[in-house]
Amino acid sequence: MHIRTMICLTIVLGATACSVMPADVSKDAMPEIPFAQLIREAERHRGETVVLGGYVVEVTNLKQQSLMIAVQAPLGNTQEPKAKDLSQGRLVINYQGFLDPEVYQKDRKITVAGKVMASSQTEQDTYPYPYLRIDLTHIHLWPVEKPVPYDPYWDPWGPRYRYDPYWRYPYWW
Repeated sequence: MHIRTMICLTIVLGATACSVMPADVSKDAMPEIPFAQLIREAERHRGETVVLGGYVVEVTNLKQQSLMIAVQAPLGNTQEPKAKDLSQGRLVINYQGFLDPEVYQKDRKITVAGKVMASSQTEQDTYPYPYLRIDLTHIHLWPVEKPVPYDPYWDPWGPRYRYDPYWRYPYWW
């Protein structure tokens, strides 16, 4: 019995440790379903909390709210968006406040939580692509990944020769 308790506790802690959203939001959010199905059934899920991911396309600030359009991408285990190639549509995100376009720049990864408002199935002729409109409650902006330069001579045990000492230029004989 004691072993079962430890296993259950480990599973629960492991599942909640990977979430970038607050625990109460993750608890209230509906289980992940395919994005295309969510678009089709938006009216049925209206007002429910969803956690989705994607890449920022543009941010427009209006008088009292901001409108963000993002390319939807499925979420990985840590709720980080996967590749854009897997997208099934767009996210139209309403936020009551100011979202700085210099911070939320094009192609930045985001994970958002919000209430389902509508979709391309319920709002005809608004945008020419499949989308889901949500009212934003939480947003996580992922840090920019910087490429690590490749050094073919890098050695984890410290500096050594920057060339092979047995190699004689231009030939080795």
